[in-house]
Amino acid sequence: MNLEDFYHPEIISDLSLYSSKNHLYEEIINCFDNTVVSTLPIYQAEVLNNSISKNNLLEKVHEQIESGVGIITIHPTPSLNLIELSKSRLVPITSRGGAIVAKDLLSRKSSCNVYMEILDDIIKICKQHSVTISIGASFRSANIFDSLDQCQIEEFKIQKEIGDYISNRSVDVIIEGPGHSNIASLKKISNYYNAMNFPIMPLGPIPTDVAIGQDHISSSIGAAVLGMFGCVDVITSVTREEHTGKIPSIESSVEAIIAAKITAHIINIDKVGDMSYDRRIVDNRILNQTCIYGKNSSGCSRCAHVCPLKVQF
Repeated sequence: MNLEDFYHPEIISDLSLYSSKNHLYEEIINCFDNTVVSTLPIYQAEVLNNSISKNNLLEKVHEQIESGVGIITIHPTPSLNLIELSKSRLVPITSRGGAIVAKDLLSRKSSCNVYMEILDDIIKICKQHSVTISIGASFRSANIFDSLDQCQIEEFKIQKEIGDYISNRSVDVIIEGPGHSNIASLKKISNYYNAMNFPIMPLGPIPTDVAIGQDHISSSIGAAVLGMFGCVDVITSVTREEHTGKIPSIESSVEAIIAAKITAHIINIDKVGDMSYDRRIVDNRILNQTCIYGKNSSGCSRCAHVCPLKVQF
């Protein structure tokens, strides 16, 4: 087993913000084989005085999809009602894309957000190119105290409605969420997700707010717990810099991917019975009487002469 292949990400997302100079997603598409590339079109759209040009946003969607992007994340859930419900939270909103759409909605004093205005056009483009639409969780909770409040529950309902609308038009759908949620909340949230009947891509979830600088660990625990409840299909990697204000380093990005891949494998042991990699490692231990994978002789410096793997009963 080649561990480098095991830890290779299946999806790479371009999260870069507006730039007129280059498109990172095109570089990813050109450099990585057998990898799906995803984007968030709202990040690349031009925003002027909190207002978004729906024509420009649609152009970005079209441009990214025609370049070979396989998944786009949209933020079609913000509404005046959800914005009002969010005001009772400790932190009203933590989604960057969702905040951009919400501010545009308020600036235009409209009852319909920009994504809903162009949704049918997006569906048409995605169907033509077999692209999946991921429905972003604009009002995912920013801390465990805001989790599963009325705002989030209402957004679950809207995600389901929009997901059904898109799916009925023959385009694949992924549901994102739920953000920061403790274990008790995750069990209840899983009931909403399992009722949606769509693949779930949890952003985290982060089950505690104390793991600052260690959120690659907390998010892996949260995803594993949510996976136990049967509603994890795509795991996003979360770096240790998530709540530090720092830009992730290459090393921490790799660390986060490895943590996410291990979590996905742990879930798949139960979900699809995939224990083949584990068996190869165990067989190597049995054959060579060592815990070190790839070592062809017994023992190691950790246990030295008292290595229990050398004992034969």
